[in-house]
Amino acid sequence: MRISAIVVSLLTVAACDRGAPAGAPDAGAQAAADAAPAPPASASAPPPASSADPGAAADAGASAAPAASADAADAGPPAADASRLSVEGRAVQGGLLRAKLTGKLRRMAFPGHRVTVSDEGEFLIAFSRNAPAQEKLTITFDDGQVLEKLFDVEQRTFEVDKVDNLPENMVKLDMATRVKLTQTDKKLDAIRNKYTKKNCYKDGFIWPSKGPITSRYGQPRVLNGTDGGIHWGVDIAAPVGTAVRAPACGKVVFVEKNLPLSGHTMIIDHGHGLTSTFIHLHAFAAKVNDEVKQGQVIATVGMTGRTNGAHLDWRMNLFETRVDPELLVTPAK
Repeated sequence: MRISAIVVSLLTVAACDRGAPAGAPDAGAQAAADAAPAPPASASAPPPASSADPGAAADAGASAAPAASADAADAGPPAADASRLSVEGRAVQGGLLRAKLTGKLRRMAFPGHRVTVSDEGEFLIAFSRNAPAQEKLTITFDDGQVLEKLFDVEQRTFEVDKVDNLPENMVKLDMATRVKLTQTDKKLDAIRNKYTKKNCYKDGFIWPSKGPITSRYGQPRVLNGTDGGIHWGVDIAAPVGTAVRAPACGKVVFVEKNLPLSGHTMIIDHGHGLTSTFIHLHAFAAKVNDEVKQGQVIATVGMTGRTNGAHLDWRMNLFETRVDPELLVTPAK
């Protein structure tokens, strides 16, 4: 199956595992500048945006008189019916949308986004934490018709999250730890930037564990009174040993102990570039290459890495873009 990959520049923001200090790398961060992703091996790049449409040019020459050719050029390409694009979800900072095209895609322009469209015309759209109030998607179909979709992106405010009583060496990182973080970032980037054909996200998501929410996506962090960057996950407080369940089906693609700041870490690939990351774990109940079902126990809650209490930190990415897991599940009680 051939997959058309439409890769455009990504707006990124600095990331942290429990909130790294300003300027410090983070085990969950997206180091796009250090390791720009390559398109999947099975994907083919679209024609450049400026490329001509030979079919459209031939049609125009056959049906229009020479005197009217200037007016035809001024009119631009024919507009596609809006029904050729269906979108499900909420356009909000940190949000994730499901989209599907009717008709074969020629190219797509979506500044600030990486989008990969399957042969079935399905793809995901992620809005970053700092997404602007409006973003425009322009789709050119293989028949020359063009569809423009303007998203009004809901803007959010994020309360400051203060975390105290952390060991000082977990706030002011030494050079050796910073080097390890950079190496870890590159490894995680490579895993999260892969595209797979599975589409486990279609069945929705459940909470991976139960407990009070102690920190949320996008919150600026103050660690021991100092700037700690941004928190990228949702923290669920629970005792050590509490079961962690797969929020959706997928394949385990990363399992490793004692990552800097993150501690014991696992990543599940849900398909089409969407992944879940679980950090500060105590023990693993699944291994790399395991196919897991929604609700299956994959690990247990811990307090490894940088933390001042036992909890699960659940994060989600669409490729490099951090999305808010809490927007994809029913509100916690």
